[in-house]
Amino acid sequence: MAKSEVAKFREQQALQEQAVQQGIHGLAIVANHESITARMERSAEYLLKLLEEGKHKEVALLMETPTWGLEGNVLSCHTTTSA
Repeated sequence: MAKSEVAKFREQQALQEQAVQQGIHGLAIVANHESITARMERSAEYLLKLLEEGKHKEVALLMETPTWGLEGNVLSCHTTTSA
């Protein structure tokens, strides 16, 4: 038996309401303040190391990105190549 348009609409509306409730009250991945601070300190150390090595262009490029080059394994490996 085929569903009516009204039944389809009500089902879709119920699914959307459920999604909203899960978004508001569901589990979220969050980081505590200490982990955020530690990550920012590691990134600052990395950028300062690059500056000390005279890699000003690389630092400028990293700082122009939305995440300041924090994505990937940039901070776990402190080896860089000369530009």
